[in-house]
Amino acid sequence: MGSQSDKKPDPAAEGLFGGPDAVPHARPGGEPGEPGEPTRLLSQAVAQEIIPRLVRAHAGATKAAPAAVIGQADVLELARLLVHEDDDALHCAVAALRQRGVSVQAIFLDLLAPTARHLGQLWECDACDFTEVTMAMGRLQQLLRANSASFGLNNTYAGSQPERRILLLPCPGEQHTFGLSLVAEFFYRAGWDVSTSFIQPTGSLSALVERQWFDVIGFSLGSEARLRLLDDSIRQARRASMNPHVHIIAGGSIFCLQPELSERISADAVILDASQAPELATRALARIKTAH
Repeated sequence: MGSQSDKKPDPAAEGLFGGPDAVPHARPGGEPGEPGEPTRLLSQAVAQEIIPRLVRAHAGATKAAPAAVIGQADVLELARLLVHEDDDALHCAVAALRQRGVSVQAIFLDLLAPTARHLGQLWECDACDFTEVTMAMGRLQQLLRANSASFGLNNTYAGSQPERRILLLPCPGEQHTFGLSLVAEFFYRAGWDVSTSFIQPTGSLSALVERQWFDVIGFSLGSEARLRLLDDSIRQARRASMNPHVHIIAGGSIFCLQPELSERISADAVILDASQAPELATRALARIKTAH
């Protein structure tokens, strides 16, 4: 990401996985450069890719009736509440939508996703400053967590496979974790034991992975400028891991915009499709078990 003097940081550029495929056996090397895509595209990665795939991964869920659909007015109102009102008003608004018969799936797809995009647009046109949008995105993440319990009631995967453990964490320096929380939902609903670490003091990564067993470690990256730092973190995690055969994956909006960057890190796979992440990770573990 460029300097603050010429580019604004993107409060919504935080998705972990959000595209059509996984790129296996990424190769290390190369120098990190400056991202060349506009902030608007990064902001759209969360809204247009990650949340829709979270919902589409469960196509059998009941859709809201036509009379209960969410409209643009609901999106604008939620954005206003996120920026200007307190938590009570925010949760009351979502509760009112649920009482109208709007499903949790529709709230994820038709409300939270467009609102994330709209917040990015407000910041781009200077209708809100970076602090306001950052705080609003944090509150949006709280809404996700508040509604994820109901979304998780439809989990048909839990208990169907032996316990598998995954650690999800952002690349050091990444400030926003909305997309990382969405990916955690995918793995949780697929029956995984999910751990997340959003704050990493110096040395904490090695301490975390050398004391606990993880089958998979996943990193999120939103900026090409931190590509070298991501690769350093991947190598550090691999060296320190209690699991000598740990499978390391990476993803993020930057890989959706520039898939070729996967060749410059040493992850075992760069996954661009959140809905397929648990299945792809499970297959990788099966291959590792067979090989060892």
